[in-house]
Order: sequence, then structure tokens, then C-alpha cells
Amino acid sequence: MAVKQFRDLRSLCLKIISLVLNKYEDHDFNCGFWDLFFTSVKPLIDGFKQEGSSSEKPSSLFSCFIVMSRSHNLVSLLYREKNIIPDIFSILTVKTASEAIVSCVLEFIENLLTLDNVCGEAVQVIRDIIPVLGSETTATILNSVSPLLISAERDMRLSICDLLDGLAETDPSVLLVAKLIRELNATSVMEMGDLDYDTIINAYEKIGIEFFYSVREDHALVILSHFVYHMSSEEIILRHSAYRSLLLFVEFSALILCQEEKNQQEISEEMITFVDHGYWTGPCIQRIINKFLLNHLGNAMNKEISVQKEWIDLLREMALKLPEVPNLRSLKALCSEDAEKHRRARALSRFRNVVSADNLSEGIMNKVFVPLFFNMLFDVQDGKGEHVRSACLEALSSISGCMEWKSYYALLMRCFREMTMKPDKQKVLLRLICFILDQFHFSETCFNQEAKDPTDDVSNPGASGTKSSNVLRKCSSSVPITEIQNRLHKTVLLKIQKLLNSNSDKVNVNISLAALKLLKLLPGDIMESQLPSIIHRISNFLKNRLESIRDEARSALSACLRELGLEYLQFIVRVLRATLKRGYELHVLGYTINFILSKSLLNPVHGKLDYCLDDLLSVAEKDILGDVAEEKEVEKIASKMKETRKCKSLETLKLIAQSITFKSHALKMLSPVTSYLQKHITPKVKSKLESMLNHIAAGIECNPSVDQTDLFIFIYGLIDDGITEENCQSENLTIIDTNKESRNNVSGKRISSGRTIGSQSQCSHLITVFALGVLHNRVKNTKLNKKDEQLFSMLDPFVKLLGNCLSSKYEDVLSSSLRCLSPLVRLPLPSLESQADKIKAALLDIAQSSVNTSSLLMQSCLRLLTVLLRSTKITLSTDQLHLLIQFPLFVDLERNPSFVALSLLKAIVNRKLVVHEIYDLVTRAAELMVTSQVEPIRKKCSHILLQFLLDYRLSGKRLQQHLDFLLANLRQADNDMLKFYHSTGREAALEMIHAVVIKFPKSIVDEQSQTLFVHLVICLANDHDNRVRSMTGAALKLLIGRVSPHSLHSIFEYSFSWYMSGKQKLWSAAAQVLGLLVEVMKKGFQRHINSVLPVTRSILQSAVNVITDSQLDLSNEATVPFWKEAYYSLVMLEKILHQFNELCLERDVEDIWEAICEFLLHPHVWLRNISSRLVALYFSMVTESIRGNQEKLLGTFFLMRPSRIFTIAVSLCYQLKTQVADDAASNLITENLVFAVCGVHSLMGQKECVDPDMFWSGLEQHEQGRFLKAFQLLDSGKGKTMFVALTSGRYNQNNQENCEDLRYFLVSNLLKRMGKVALQMEAIQMKIVFNSFKKISSQIGQDDCQHYAIQMLLPLYKVCEGFAGKVIPDDVKQLAQEVCENIRNTLGIQNFVQVYSQIRKNLKAKRDKRKQAEKLMAVVNPVRNAKRKLRIAAKHRVNKKRKIMTMKIGRWTR
Repeated sequence: MAVKQFRDLRSLCLKIISLVLNKYEDHDFNCGFWDLFFTSVKPLIDGFKQEGSSSEKPSSLFSCFIVMSRSHNLVSLLYREKNIIPDIFSILTVKTASEAIVSCVLEFIENLLTLDNVCGEAVQVIRDIIPVLGSETTATILNSVSPLLISAERDMRLSICDLLDGLAETDPSVLLVAKLIRELNATSVMEMGDLDYDTIINAYEKIGIEFFYSVREDHALVILSHFVYHMSSEEIILRHSAYRSLLLFVEFSALILCQEEKNQQEISEEMITFVDHGYWTGPCIQRIINKFLLNHLGNAMNKEISVQKEWIDLLREMALKLPEVPNLRSLKALCSEDAEKHRRARALSRFRNVVSADNLSEGIMNKVFVPLFFNMLFDVQDGKGEHVRSACLEALSSISGCMEWKSYYALLMRCFREMTMKPDKQKVLLRLICFILDQFHFSETCFNQEAKDPTDDVSNPGASGTKSSNVLRKCSSSVPITEIQNRLHKTVLLKIQKLLNSNSDKVNVNISLAALKLLKLLPGDIMESQLPSIIHRISNFLKNRLESIRDEARSALSACLRELGLEYLQFIVRVLRATLKRGYELHVLGYTINFILSKSLLNPVHGKLDYCLDDLLSVAEKDILGDVAEEKEVEKIASKMKETRKCKSLETLKLIAQSITFKSHALKMLSPVTSYLQKHITPKVKSKLESMLNHIAAGIECNPSVDQTDLFIFIYGLIDDGITEENCQSENLTIIDTNKESRNNVSGKRISSGRTIGSQSQCSHLITVFALGVLHNRVKNTKLNKKDEQLFSMLDPFVKLLGNCLSSKYEDVLSSSLRCLSPLVRLPLPSLESQADKIKAALLDIAQSSVNTSSLLMQSCLRLLTVLLRSTKITLSTDQLHLLIQFPLFVDLERNPSFVALSLLKAIVNRKLVVHEIYDLVTRAAELMVTSQVEPIRKKCSHILLQFLLDYRLSGKRLQQHLDFLLANLRQADNDMLKFYHSTGREAALEMIHAVVIKFPKSIVDEQSQTLFVHLVICLANDHDNRVRSMTGAALKLLIGRVSPHSLHSIFEYSFSWYMSGKQKLWSAAAQVLGLLVEVMKKGFQRHINSVLPVTRSILQSAVNVITDSQLDLSNEATVPFWKEAYYSLVMLEKILHQFNELCLERDVEDIWEAICEFLLHPHVWLRNISSRLVALYFSMVTESIRGNQEKLLGTFFLMRPSRIFTIAVSLCYQLKTQVADDAASNLITENLVFAVCGVHSLMGQKECVDPDMFWSGLEQHEQGRFLKAFQLLDSGKGKTMFVALTSGRYNQNNQENCEDLRYFLVSNLLKRMGKVALQMEAIQMKIVFNSFKKISSQIGQDDCQHYAIQMLLPLYKVCEGFAGKVIPDDVKQLAQEVCENIRNTLGIQNFVQVYSQIRKNLKAKRDKRKQAEKLMAVVNPVRNAKRKLRIAAKHRVNKKRKIMTMKIGRWTR
């Protein structure tokens, strides 16, 4: 009885231990406990096998072992007794063991399989006992093995392969799966630790849609698990192979799901047979999609970007092909065909729009898109891709805006967790928290919410997987708002406060902003208690001596104000005033107020600053006029801090003025100025007051609350009060000389400083000047309509008021009044007639009194005079005009030119004043036109001269003098006396000639045409300035189009005679003129073509002979003979061919095309470019001709013959070795390369080119010579040998596989050369080659592309996989990936993987061979090997130095 009680007590203790271990598996039980445990149960362990197999139920000790097998922390304890695991496994061999015992043993085995550190031994044990277990446990073993294949390493995978082989011996249905898994994990017999890629790829090729019909679900999961493993591989071959197989499974799933909705007759009989076996059903497919594929897809989103791409593509295909799956149906809106790949910011923006508009599965969003966007967010490097980072933040916030509370809170908590794990990403995560808080959408309004985890519809969708009740939508929450606020207060706010405290030594904008956003979501009392501490904390940082910390504090305050609203501005201002009270802090105060307002008033507001206007004006006034302002003028103080260098309070006044309510607070805005006007004011203070008024005026102009009537009343009152006050002061002045005439009296009151004679101003007139300035700006910016009588009725009283202002003693009042009158005198205002004489008298008096046209008063006067002369009611008589041009301002016109004076002169010329002085002034203006370096002055002088020539009646002699003057200034480069003139003078002369040709009568133009033509041609030929030559060509073209037929014929005869003459210097100019004649005469030039082309042919042949002469030095392109003549002849030819398209393909120009092809290799870049353009034109003509006549063969065209098109293609490849000028040139080379390579491919595919021997024997001698030259150019070392071997047939005998298709041989060599050049040259050449590959692969189709895939993919492989041997820019690498993907789509994934694998194998073989040679050299020739290592080390040092310098330059530029 005592023994039985002891056993029962022991069993009870073990049950308690089992329960504790199950609940607290992570608890750290000390070693003493486990020593005591195993010592106590040692007798039970010794008899465990016999007792365990004979019991009906598992013992308490067995329960403890099962619990320990589940825990990573406890499973290692099972090894303390060597016989525990073998004894448990051996129970399966006992035939009398109960079903409950066997079930527990299998559970124990399954637990071990899920633990990486013991699963190897478990797999081996299971392998050994499979014969005993039989086929009944196959499904259990396969379900346990499948998860291991997703992440297990090589040794473990091989153990699993052995396990499956053993399982196949017992259960033959597993044989196919076991064989496939063995092949998919094949290892190389040549390289230790490497994979056998050929076997793996062959295994993938065996997997098709029919394969999935032939296997059961548990078998398919094993294969699918291996696909998932390869989808995370670093090898693109394995990823693409796995991706293709998963796509096949998706297509298979679509067929199964479609079958349930349609008749089974649409499915093949074989497939129906498989389905009838019961292997696959719709719920089974949906279970795999939801529980397996989507679950692992979500896991992949936490991996690197390269792995994510294939998974995202797979998700897209699933969404398109499996609309029956509810979790995927809502994603179809994200799969538009027009979505641009590699445009992440645009894709994220589209996602944000779709999330906002559609109901998307919340589980998919949480499982897939949230980790994807987090990964993308962290992947963006600092300083780069800000648009992508912002798009990620917005996408995540849009998801949060549609989440239920549980998911929303989990997303917030994830941000804080990520912040702990990635401290360097704190800033961007805080921004994300702010975005999420902005999307807070939970209120008292509730709806029913299921209590399950929102990710359950992905990871645990249920048995059928056919429904998903959770969708992402705008919602509130069934959770009470008090509970939500409590969670935010007790958890989220606590974490933010912890962040604030951890960053107590520095201010963080995003933390403060996040705290405020959170406080706004909490009850008001919490907000009121927490807000002051946050603002005070930030304000205290403004006392810091570090500028960066003060800047951060200002940014934080402005962000807080934007979040809180302008209603809190007064609170913040008062906190700042209480914090910043002395010394440099006062400078910081004014600067900070301006910063906050400038960031908060980006958009117009109305009246929101009225309540705190006094506080703001007080700060601004002290900063501008107080002691703080005087400190800013001390250089030592001003240089210490950013805040002391400039007074920002002036800008503050503008911001305030544009944001107050104008009608009620305008006068208060002026109070800081008016309070100073009654004091004694120094010039320095006066200047500050003027600046204050100017900024206030600018603010009023931008104020949206300003009503026009209120503004005019306000202005009128200020001006009237100012004039009245001035008149009262004038009555008290002492009259110095009562005998002076009134005119002298007026002029005597004005001096440049604005002071008056006989009294000391108190600056009260500054308000008048301010009002006049506001009036001028308002009238100038108002769209004046002559029918707007109400506006005119308000403006008319100002005429008399401004007339009274003209009697002011202040120069700035006079100047402002004249500026205001300038727009008013154009309007039909009744008061103008009564004030006309007064205005004219004042203007003439001012104009006569000063020579200095740079003063504001003089410029205002001249501008108003100019306006009066332009058809207004107030006009000047002829005598007054005559008097006006004799004033001092025109005397010194050349030495001191003034734009306003020239504008007045133009107005006088427009009035056609005929006096002898006007002719002299125009001549001086013409001189100024070609000598001045100020463009507005030159333009105005040009207008004056042109107006004079058109409006004044001039004698033939005088007109000729002016034309000769213009033509003489075209030859300034050869005129020693005028050699100091800049090219702008010639440009001005050409502009004038251009205007003369357009506006003068045709008879005069025709009469002067020969003279103009000759001078323009000389300028065209001799001038070295590109712009001058361009303008000369435009003037010549215009002249040619304006002359009579007789003169046109003379021009052609002149040009053609120059072109035919023996003087080489005339050829280029003549060719340019002939080109202009082609543009003007158009079809009329056809009768001259037969005369021109022979000369062109001769010039081009001369240029060709130069470059073929091996004795000449062609290293300097500028000194190559005949290049310029040939270039301009080709430009002329291009214009002819554009005009006469049919000429392009005629036999008469074949020799010219042959020369053009030679110029593709010319040393001078201009000739190479024009030749490329012409070849592109020829190709386009050929394309149009074939499109119009389908029966016409490509080889019938001159340049399309095999030898010529191949030579062109080789020449274009050679062009890649030269410097490419710009994008236009690169695009041209790309188009020509694509056409030429595709042309060779098409021509050599014709019947007569199939037999190499027949093809070579059918070529003429010169065609074979052309092929030889092309081969030598393609490969200078082996080209000749290759050609001789080809033509003799020896190469065919030695390389039958490569030369059975001559087309393949030629095209592949071209593509190979392009690839080599791409890797040797710069990034722009790489882009040309890669873009060419992209277009070529698309044009030649899948079958032909398969032949050339290795040549095209080899350089792409080296760039994508990092074997290019140099640093590749990111944009080029991205382009290479795009082209790879394009070729993959053309070839198909399976063919692409085969080619990619072959390239990898070939490169590996080359590397191995090179390494073997290096090892051999180290033994045979150690001296040479040491020198090689030294060279490599020196190269590495240079590269390292270059990288360091690049990084430094990058930091400097940032």
C-alpha cells in the first residue's frame, strides 16, 4: 500500500512538473533542479521502453518529455540520458503499443523535427524506423518534413532526401517526389560544397501543370516548400526557376478553382482523371494559397529587396489569376497593366489611392504590405530617395487610416519596437508615428468587430479558406473611446515621454510633434497639463549656444504651432518672451518669431493674428529700433551668431501686415512708426523707419482682407493729412529770398538728400511716401478696364491730390507722386485736364535741373514724360520737345547711358520730331547699340534706330550711311580700330539687319541685297563665335526669302561659283548658303541638284582620301584637312534629302552614301554625328519603302547589301569607343545600331545566305574586301585570320556548330563586340549597348533571340552580379536589370534560366582556369608572381584612394 501511494505521489508530482514546464517553458530552472529531477526519475528512465509500450496511456514522465521536446531551451536536456530518445523511438517497433502511445511518440518526433538543433538526429532516427512504421505514417512525416525544406541548410536537406528515399521504398507514391527533391538538392561532384546547377535546372523543367495533377496535397507541399527555399536564394537562376514553378502552380490552382464553377468538359480527360482521384479540391487549393503561399510571402517581405521582387511578381499573378480567393480578389485593383516597374514612388502613390477607395483584406495588408513598406522604408539611404521615403510613409499611414483599433495599436507599437532595434532610424520612425496619429479615426460611433487576430485570414484561414470577413475599410472601433484614450495615455504617451527624457540634451522636432498630435487625441485636461511643459522645454533650447540646437528648437516650435493652430500663437510668443529676456537671447527672440510666422503663414490667413497683434509688434519694434538693433550694427557681435547678422523683424512686419484684418487694424500696424515721428530722428533711424514702412506696405499688398474702397480711403486720408501738415509747417518757415521767381523757388527746394532749406524735417512725410507707395502698387497691379466707372470715380480725386504733392519740398514725395501719376495719366479721368499744365511744368523743371539720371526723382520724371508722349490727353508741344532734347540728360548719353533716357528718346522719335539734334542723337544711339555691354541698353538703342529708319524720310545717302555702319560692325574681327568690341556688338548689328530685311520695303531690300549678301557671307565664313554664325545664317535665310527672283538667281550663281571654285576657303561658306537656298526655295531647288551633287561628291571624296591616307597625322581632329568643307556639304545634302526624299535611294547618289559610311569613322566628331544622322535618314527611307511595297526585298537597297550593312554595324560599334557628346547622339547611335544589327540578321537569314560556301563565292572582290576591312575593324588581332578561314572553308570544318549558320556567326560577333565595348567604356556607352540589346531582343523574336542570348546576357550578367571589374553607377545597374527582365520575357523563364546558368558555368570555368594558372605560376616563376601581386596591390590602393575621395566629395556636396 505504501509503494502504491508513493507511485501515485510521484506521478502527481510529474504531472505538476509537466504543467509548469508547459506554461513557463522560458523560465530559467537552475541546474540543481534538473540534477534532482533526473536523479529522481532515473529508475523510470531505465524501464521506460517496456513500461511505455505496455501502458494504455502515456505516463506522466512521457508527458514531461513531450513538453521538453517543444522548447528550444529544454530539448537539450533530453541528451542527459543517452537512451531517452532511442527508447521513445523504439516504441514504434512494438506491435502491441496502444494507439494513444504511438500518437504521443509521433507528436514527440514532430516536435523534434521543428527544432533545428536536434532535427538532424530525429530525421536519421525516423529514416531507420520507416520500415517498421509502414505507409500509414507517410502523410505525417511529409507534413513534418515540409517546413524543414523551407529553411534547412545543405546537410539537413541531404538528410531529408535520404529520409524521403527511405519513405519511397515503403510507399511507392512518394517515389516521384523523393526523386525530384534529390535532384533539386543535387551537389556538384567537381566542386566541394557547390550545387549541380544543371541537374537542378533539369529537375525544374520536369515540373509542369500536369505534375501537380499527379500528386496529392501533402506531396505537393514538399515540392512547394523547396520552391519557397529557392525563392530566397542569392542565385538569380534558382530564384527564377522557383518563380516559374510557383507560377505553374498558380495556373494549376486557377484551373481547379475554375473547374468548380464551370463544366468539367473544358478540362482535358487526363486532368479529369486526376481530379476524380480526389487529390485536389477548391478548399484544398484555397488552404494552400492562404496558409502556405501567402504566409511565406509575408515572411519574404522582411527579407532583402532582391528577394522581394519575385514574390511581389508572384502576388500580382495570383491576384490576377485567382479572383476566386477572397484574400486576393481585392488586390486586383493594384495590378493595372500600365503600372511602371521600378517606379516605386508612383507605385506607392497608386497603392495609397487604391487603399483609400477599395475594401482590401486587412490580413493581407498586415502580413504582406506593412512589412514590405517597412523594409522599403529602411532600405532608403540617408540623403537619397526622399520621394520614395515619403511615399512609404504615406502608404503606411493610408493603411493605418483604414485599420481596426487592434491593428492600429499594433502598428504604433511596432514603430516603437523598430525604434529600439534600429536607433539610427528613429527620425523616420517618429515621422511615421506622426503620420499614423494623423490617421486616427476612432470615435464614439462603433460597429461590430470580430475579436480574432486580423492576420488570421492569412496564416489561419480555416479549413476551407473560402471566406475572409475582415476587410480594410474606413472604420471606428467597438472598443470604447475611453479605453482607447486610456491605452494612448498610459502606453503611447508614456513611450513618447520616455523618448523626450532620453533626449533631454537635444531637441527633437518629431518627438515633440508626435507628443502634440497624441495630446490632441486625449481629453482636454491632459492637453492643458502637458502642453506648457513641452513648449517650455523646447523654448529653453533656444538659449543654447549651439546654432544647430537653436535651429532644431525653432523647427520644433513651428511644427508645434502648425499642429496646434494659430490660436496658440500668443501662448507660444509669451512663453518665448518670458524665456528669452536678456543679452543675445533677445536677438534669438526676434529671429525665432519670424521663423515661426514664416512657417505658419505659408497660406493666406484672415484676421487670425488680430488678438496677439500688440505682442508681435512689441517684439518687432524692440528688435528693429531698440538696443538689440544697435548691437547688430557692431561687427564683432553681428559675426558671432546667425541671429545677429540680419534683422528678421522687418520680414515679421510684412507677415503680420498680410495676416491682420485691414479695416480695423491697419492704423495700429503703423503705430511703431508714428510713435517715433515726433521725436528727434537720426538718419539711421529714418532709414529703419522707411524699411519698416516698406515691409508693411508689401504685407498690405498681399493681405486678402483688403477691400479696394477701404484701401483708397485709407491712402487718401494719409496723403491728405501729410500734405496738410506740410503746408502748416511751411507757413512757419522763414522766407530766405522773396524776390526769387516761383520756378526757381520750386527747384531750389529740392536736393538729393530729401532735406529742405530753412527748416529741419521731423520725417512726418514718411507716412505720405508710404501711402503713395501703396497707391502706386495697387494701381499698377489692378487690371484697369476703361468701362469700370466705379474705379475711375475713386481714382479721380487722387489726380488733384497728387498735383498738390508736386509742390512738396521733399524729393521722395515728388518721386512717389510722379510714379503714381504714370498709370493714372493713361486713364480717362476728368481731373487730368485741370492739372495738365501743373504736371508739365513740374516735369520740365525737374528734367532741366539735373544731369544725374540715376536718381529716383529723375527716373520717375523721365518715365512720366515717356508715358505722356504715348498718346495721352496731356501732351507736349513741338517747342517743348525741342527744348527737352537739349536738356543735360541727353548730352552725356554715350558715357553715361540711361535706359529711361533712351526710352524717352524713343518716344520722342516716335513723335517724329524733325530737328537737327535728333539726327545726332540717333547716330549716337547706333554707336551705343554696338558698344554697350548692357543688353537692355542695346535693345533700346536698336528700337530707336529701327524706328528712326522706318519713320523718318531719309535721303539715299543717309540711309546708305546707316546700312554701311551696320555692315562695318560685322567685320570687327578684322578691324584693328574696333578690335575691343565684344561679339555682342556683332549680334546687335545682325539683329538690326534682320529687322531691316523684314520691315523695309522689298524694293529697298532687293536693291541692297547684293551688298548685304556679300557682307553676311564674309561674316559667316570668318567669324569664330557660334552664336554670331547662327544669327548670320538666319539673316541670310531671311534675305534670300525676301529678294526678287533675279536677285535670288544672282545669289545662287555667286554661291555655286564659290562652291565650284578652286579656293577651298570658300567651300564651307558656299555649302552653308546653298543649304539655306534649299530651305527657302524648297522644290524650286530641284533644277540645281544635278549641278550641285557632283561638286559635293568631289569634296566628300577628297575628305575620304585624307582619312585613308596612312601617312597623315589625324590625332588632332581640328587640323584634319577638308573636314569643315565635308561637314557643311553633308549638312546641305541632309537638307536636300529632307526636301527630296526620293533622291535618297537613287543610284546616282550611291557613291555619296559610300563616302558617308566612311565618315562614320572620321576623327572629327561633327562629321561622325552628321554621318550618323544621314544613315538614320537612309534607314527610315528604307523602312518606309518596304512598308509601301511588301514585295521589295531588303537586300535590293544599296546600303542594305550584306557587306555594307555589316560594315555600317561594325563602324557603329567602333563609334562606341569614342566620346559620345550628349543624349541625342547616344539615341541616334542606339537606333542605328539596332537597325543595322537587325538588318544583318534579316539579310543573312535569306535563302541565298544560308550556305556559307555559296555566299562567299557569290560575292564580288570589292565586297569581300569590305568584309575583310570590317572584320579587321571588329577584331584587329584575329579579324583577318577569321575572314580568311571563313572564306576558305577551314573555319567551317573546325567550328561546324558555330558556322553552320553564317547569320549567327556575324550577328553574334557584333553583339559580342558591343558587350566588350560596354564593359570597357563609360556609363553612357553601357546605356547605349544595353538599350540596343533591349530593342534587338524585342524585334528579332523568341526563337532567334535564343541564338544570341549568351552574347547579350553576358555583359548584363557581369553588371548585375558584380563581375564587371569596375564600379557601376546605380542607374546603369538598374537599366541592366530592366534589360535582363525584358530578355527574360522574350525568351521565357525556362530558356532564360538555361542561358543564365550556362553563362555562370562558363565564367566559373574561366575563373578556375585563371586561378589554376596563377597557382602554377607561383610555383614555376615566383618572381613573376610576386610582381603580379605588387601590381594588384598598387591597383587596389589607387581604387581605395579614389573611393575615399568620392565619399569625401559626396559629403562636401551635401
